[in-house]
Amino acid sequence: MEIERDLEMLDDGKFKYTQRTDGEVRELIYDYKWCNGCGICVYACPVNAIELGPVHDIAVGLDMPPVIIDHLKCAYCGICYSFCPFTAFEFYINGEKVDRSTLTLSPVMYTYKYETCRECTLCYKACPTNAITREVFITRQDIEEKNEGIEGKVEIDRDKCNLCGICAEFCEVFKMVEKEPTPEDVMPYTDILIDEEACDYCKLCEEICPEEAIKVEGKRISFQLPEKIAEIKIDQDLCSHCAYCEEVCPYDAAKTIKPMEGKLELFEARMARCDPVGCAACILICKHNKVWYVSKDKGRVHFNEKFCVYCGACENACPYDLIKVERHSYFTKEVATDAPWREAWEDAVTRIIEKRRVEEPFKFFVEEAEMEIEEEWGLPEPPDKEKLAIIEEKISRIEEILKKARYRRALESGDVDVFTRGVKRAFGEDKGKEKQET
Repeated sequence: MEIERDLEMLDDGKFKYTQRTDGEVRELIYDYKWCNGCGICVYACPVNAIELGPVHDIAVGLDMPPVIIDHLKCAYCGICYSFCPFTAFEFYINGEKVDRSTLTLSPVMYTYKYETCRECTLCYKACPTNAITREVFITRQDIEEKNEGIEGKVEIDRDKCNLCGICAEFCEVFKMVEKEPTPEDVMPYTDILIDEEACDYCKLCEEICPEEAIKVEGKRISFQLPEKIAEIKIDQDLCSHCAYCEEVCPYDAAKTIKPMEGKLELFEARMARCDPVGCAACILICKHNKVWYVSKDKGRVHFNEKFCVYCGACENACPYDLIKVERHSYFTKEVATDAPWREAWEDAVTRIIEKRRVEEPFKFFVEEAEMEIEEEWGLPEPPDKEKLAIIEEKISRIEEILKKARYRRALESGDVDVFTRGVKRAFGEDKGKEKQET
């Protein structure tokens, strides 16, 4: 069977990987601008076709893909697409986008909107990924009927008002004082203002307020409001399942099911190294969930684990290894117990939890090819396998060192002591020093 593979960059900056076989075309599209370098696809890939890039440097401004995909090694199985928590991948077979739920395993993650929703503005204003939108069906400006020459008064009961913002998006008389939601306080507003010069005292705002917090002295116009003046919608593909909406909703109308359970920690004994002003890589890389912030009390970065999905991007971005992300479980749903390649998919889930890459896939094919070459060309006996294993282990340790930004910078700047210390730690020659520092 003849296989053709292509790689191209699309106009919107996405990468398109294509595999053509007899009667089938598979396409994997990677949006590196949306990817945050969590590395879950690196662990999930069954053929080691994905490599993690310099996530710290990317977090602080380097414009390059957080992961690199070798399209010649890629099996086009869809595992990376299925398990990416932020939908940085799209997967097509013969031009049709594959539904994740039809794959062998797919993550269980969803954000619900319950019937108690009042279609207010809080969740969509707080959402970090703009996955929540509010469609407005009618505003006061759309209604031609007006009161003329009426004197009145508008008052808001501050004890009742929860700053839901419905009145402000319905009528220009009300103005919300907005602020940036943060992990410490996800509320998108600080106050509400009234511009009575724009008011004709029609009393419609009294009816749309779910808390009955608005009182108007005026005359009710004859226009009848529809049952619903706006509607909240959730795009599950854009949703990061951060639970900002669940936290900010005053009506218990939002519920988020997260794909993973785990634990987020800081190495407190080494936090003196943290530079929230010069670095802030953890804050910048966490663009979908916004878990990290600069704590005024502590004077350095801290986190609100309530919004974390344990993707691990912050751990990859920290140049001083101050962050530890543990994954205890990954919730998945299955198509069928006898689905094709089920074992490979289950192994991918295990590797994601353990943060472990697949071990030398298809090694037996390589060994067979080496034997054929030796038989055909009469090459000398291969070197001792034990020695090769030792060399490969040393190379892998050096590679791990070079993945860390602090050691790359030390090497580039000529700071030999820092780099040497990293090498010694990697080879277990500086355990006493490491124990003392930790």
